[in-house]
Amino acid sequence: MQIETPSKPGIWRESATLFALGWGLVRSGGTRLLGLILVSQLVILGIALPVIGWLFREALRASGMTGLDLGALAPGRGLPLTIGLIAVIIALAFWLISLQFTALVVLLQWPGIGWRGFAAELGRVARKLLRPSSLPLLCYLFLLLPLTGFGFTSTFTRGIAIPSFVSGELLKSASSAVALGAFLLVLAVLNVRLSLTVPVFVLTDGGRASRCSWRLTRGVRSWLPLVLAVAAVMLLAGLAALALTVAAVVPTALTDELAPGASPFVAAYSLGAAQVIGFLLSGLATAFVASILIMSVRRRADRLAPGVTLVDRTRPAPSPEGRPARRSRRPALLAGAIALVTALGLGTVAVDTMQRLSDAPETLVLAHRGFSDGGVENTLGGLDAAHAAGADLVEMDVMQTADGEFVAMHDATLGRLAGRPDAVKDLTLAELTAITVHDQHGHEDLIPSFADYVTRAQQLGMPLLIEIKLGGADTPDHVERLVAELEALDALESNIYHSLDAPSVARLKQLRPDLTVGYTMAFAAVAAPDTPADFIVPEEWSATEQLQRSAAESGLGFMVWTLNDEAGMREQLRRSADGIITDHPDRVLALRAEMQQETGLADVLVDAVTRFVKVV
Repeated sequence: MQIETPSKPGIWRESATLFALGWGLVRSGGTRLLGLILVSQLVILGIALPVIGWLFREALRASGMTGLDLGALAPGRGLPLTIGLIAVIIALAFWLISLQFTALVVLLQWPGIGWRGFAAELGRVARKLLRPSSLPLLCYLFLLLPLTGFGFTSTFTRGIAIPSFVSGELLKSASSAVALGAFLLVLAVLNVRLSLTVPVFVLTDGGRASRCSWRLTRGVRSWLPLVLAVAAVMLLAGLAALALTVAAVVPTALTDELAPGASPFVAAYSLGAAQVIGFLLSGLATAFVASILIMSVRRRADRLAPGVTLVDRTRPAPSPEGRPARRSRRPALLAGAIALVTALGLGTVAVDTMQRLSDAPETLVLAHRGFSDGGVENTLGGLDAAHAAGADLVEMDVMQTADGEFVAMHDATLGRLAGRPDAVKDLTLAELTAITVHDQHGHEDLIPSFADYVTRAQQLGMPLLIEIKLGGADTPDHVERLVAELEALDALESNIYHSLDAPSVARLKQLRPDLTVGYTMAFAAVAAPDTPADFIVPEEWSATEQLQRSAAESGLGFMVWTLNDEAGMREQLRRSADGIITDHPDRVLALRAEMQQETGLADVLVDAVTRFVKVV
């Protein structure tokens, strides 16, 4: 019988082979693999991340900040120390990520390796990380991989992404949306071509891991089976996560009906168990992907760069009877005990969390620049649409013109909304209010003066969150002029305010301490900033629960912008953020009404499990 040459198998057959061989490696890892996954996750969450967080806080204190506030970062005596500590943090995170992946690859590649051999392999790779040749790996792990997510994943890099306020703005025009799509496509191609970088780095003694990965994925027949096999793993992981969510919620749904008083405790311990199982599922998915990448390297080892060879390790000898030696049950029992204790601990902590999350949200819903489903942003049509949708407030932007007047406008130029190269700072109020703007939904309207916008809001009874924007024509007394115009309209005290410009926030509070003023932050972390504002407005990407707690402890309100995905909306509503600024106020209003009518904890637990259990 003629045997098909394995050098050029079909794409589907090769992907199935990679999937099967990868699963074989995962199975061979057994309880040692599960234990490694669980222990590594606990070490990262319980030790590594707190230490990195402490270092980051110390780095910020060196520049006189309590939390990350790019608006307050200025050259000074503490800045070199801050930069140095941040460099240490990046190096530490890189080292930990690399060793985490190394441990996983070593255990999968040589499942029978003893603990001494395991430690020796970790030491070998740790020494390689000190070489200058490991720099490309740093860029790959911290930039390319997190942005596209194809390959190894880690808790350290899970939050790295293109901020939604950047991608959201780019998607508001056809040309920038195409450019963003092309950019992401290029990143995806690069990531696939470099996806074998980590296993090559770990499994070889030589360098040039990125170059080897590029060689091994040359041609569609090389990279497409890899993509299909990994996609199959991700599909299975998603189905497993769905099954976990259902299994976690069923007990709480039953107690909601039969014993409501027990629901907080059942929900909390169900969440604790789901988190532990979620850790394992996430780790297994990562291990499965790693196994596929390992097998892809092994099957194409003859195509590695000259001088680069796979490290050879002798497998454990079989037992005298010719059968594998029986493995001890102690690792399985130990892993089970760790998992049980962790689940009980997380469940105990979650009791208070579940009771708090069950409170009906009173979060304000703010329409971002009006409601784009009914009109162009920052126009009277968009304002009317937001009012019709039932928004609690409308967030809008005000900018100064060439003649010192004020216009409702967000962009400093008219390219996106009017297709003109003109800048707002170069045009007078009369010139601007004669210009027609349009959006991607087909709406058209005239640019309104700030006075006309505020007057229309008064007629509708719609309070505004007015953002003070700097467009380049700002006079030194622009805050004073804005206050005077609002006073002339009898609208100063009926609205609230915010700005990305810290001096404008400080000046407004100095002029009128009685006004409610917010400090908007594109990037924030760790703790609330030292600000005279009454509330902070972090962007969704950095609006963490930790930052929200810090704001509350500092007596500051907490609003989030610009929140447009349902998962984020549900999370901030459950956390009772003071306000959500969104392009889709109708969706947030519907979710808020739904949560206010809930009677049990099952729906709350669904959101909590969806949030905490990440299988990526």
